[in-house]
Amino acid sequence: MQPEITIVSACDRNFLWGAFLLAASAARFVPGIPVHILQTGFTAADAALFDGFPDVRLLPLDDSDPRNVANRKAEAVVTATTDYVAWLDADCMIIGDIRARLIPANGEFQIRLREPAENAWVWRNHYAPGETRGGLPASVLARWCADVGQLPAPRLDTTCVTNVFVLHQRHLDFIREWQRQIAKVIAPEHAGVVDSRSPAYFMTDESVFSSLLAFSRLAPPIGELRLNRDPHAHVAHFGANPKPWKRWRKQFWYCQPHVLDLLDWLRANGKPTPPVPWSFQRSATPAAWAIAQAEALYAKSRSTVGNLLRRN
Repeated sequence: MQPEITIVSACDRNFLWGAFLLAASAARFVPGIPVHILQTGFTAADAALFDGFPDVRLLPLDDSDPRNVANRKAEAVVTATTDYVAWLDADCMIIGDIRARLIPANGEFQIRLREPAENAWVWRNHYAPGETRGGLPASVLARWCADVGQLPAPRLDTTCVTNVFVLHQRHLDFIREWQRQIAKVIAPEHAGVVDSRSPAYFMTDESVFSSLLAFSRLAPPIGELRLNRDPHAHVAHFGANPKPWKRWRKQFWYCQPHVLDLLDWLRANGKPTPPVPWSFQRSATPAAWAIAQAEALYAKSRSTVGNLLRRN
């Protein structure tokens, strides 16, 4: 049988280990599903590491666009020819057999939408005085409505998370529109994944995607994300920094044994890896855990002190 879905991603060489974890975990848990990774900056030796995964294709990412790779996801999505396309960020890892959860339950589209409490935190610096929190700031909605220029009122009053989403080929025109809208509203420079200079689009690609879900006539019907629920079969996303190939954060420590087991599986199958960082070595487990604990405690202490100072 032909595969129904292709997994796609994109990155530069800073995410070599992330792309490798994604490719290796796909080879282990969802063999037979094509994986396309668009890359820039990989050496010939880097590229050779992926040769052992028969379903993985490395494709060149055109270097004529100076924007952060996060703003170029559409280029990867449109390389797929299967019925469905699953975008996974290059700091994602597959844990367990996710095949039953990849196809959207509504047959069209799955993505995670933020709940009101999360929205209130994300947009905390953008609400007008006295504005109700939990939805989108009125100023942001007005800007999105004007920039998209299609619907007079938003379909939804929340934002999406673009680290993982799945859609049907029939919605690739929406993806192409996303690419055009990024070119329109995101400056052609490498400003990072977050750009605080642009209040309506400070989450760059994610903000643009959300603006189109709200105001574009091409937006697909939204279905729930099913790839983040089962602890035995889900997509782990190593959001924010540091990434685990630098050092582990407490939030993602549960993935540490999964990474070590994946490396054991690769060795048992004679597959080479990039140079293994200290955080991925079993002998470093006690030290890596202690550092993760200490950083989490430090961050919590800073947050507590900050909250106390703001109240006084």
